[in-house]
Amino acid sequence: MNDTELRKYLEKLARTRGIPFQFDRFQSDAVVSDGLKLNLDIIEVDRGRPVVVFVPGTSVYSLLYSEFLLALADRGYNIVGSDPRGHGRSEGAPGSYTVAELVTDTRAAVGYARKRFNDQIAVVGSSQGGIVAFYVAATEEKLAGVVCHNVADLCDPASVKLTRNPALSRLMKPLLPIFASLAPELKIPISLYLDLEAEPMRGFGNAKVFLDQDPLAYKSIRLKGMASLASEKLPRPVEQITTPVQILHAGRDNIFPQDYVEYIYNRLTCKKSLKIYPDLPHLILTEHVDIVVPDVAKWLEEIFK
Repeated sequence: MNDTELRKYLEKLARTRGIPFQFDRFQSDAVVSDGLKLNLDIIEVDRGRPVVVFVPGTSVYSLLYSEFLLALADRGYNIVGSDPRGHGRSEGAPGSYTVAELVTDTRAAVGYARKRFNDQIAVVGSSQGGIVAFYVAATEEKLAGVVCHNVADLCDPASVKLTRNPALSRLMKPLLPIFASLAPELKIPISLYLDLEAEPMRGFGNAKVFLDQDPLAYKSIRLKGMASLASEKLPRPVEQITTPVQILHAGRDNIFPQDYVEYIYNRLTCKKSLKIYPDLPHLILTEHVDIVVPDVAKWLEEIFK
């Protein structure tokens, strides 16, 4: 997709979703991670101001969250929206990645932010991106904090609750790494493990309809990614994470059960915050920006003091 086609599609997307088309506020840049050129969408407010590095969810890309990112920029934060490998306009086969690789890509984006702006950096992630942000918080990366819309400890047996069929997932969990070693690039339709039709999305009815028509979104994840999502070990135990963590949870989330999110939150011993939106479905960072942004902004103010 060239720049003209991209602009035309994003303008149509904004119109369909009923949001302002503000593509021109973003600058496009790139960073290299493991030899792959990764797309970055930048809003430079003031090089001396803190920076938000953003990680999108499964299948999608940072500009889908433009309304959320612009709202943070309007509150004075520089933005580095990242498309990890296999996502959006970044290199890598679509949907081909492991969680560890997404962590590496996010740390590359953090390095870019540190070089271009300063050391006041927070990582914010949505859905799968929230898990990645959580895993980055468990590394040695020096961050002011993270915001995780959804969170998981993927090697914990309780993480099977995040799948469409927990009983089947419990049986398959130990077998997936074996299968993935035999056919790592085998394509698995996302709809097999995520109920996208149950996630409302403005302008499209539900997330499945949106993904089916979006030329930038991948429709399948590779088997190695599925295995990673079923088994990836945190760089350090939840209880040993020292980076401040805010967790956002939608009470009507069909993917992440609230009791599981609270289980992870209660294990954290660092500075932390849990915001629950009882009446909202999963896609809060695209569908309910006006409700969520004030809580995120308040947290950012606290950790950037």
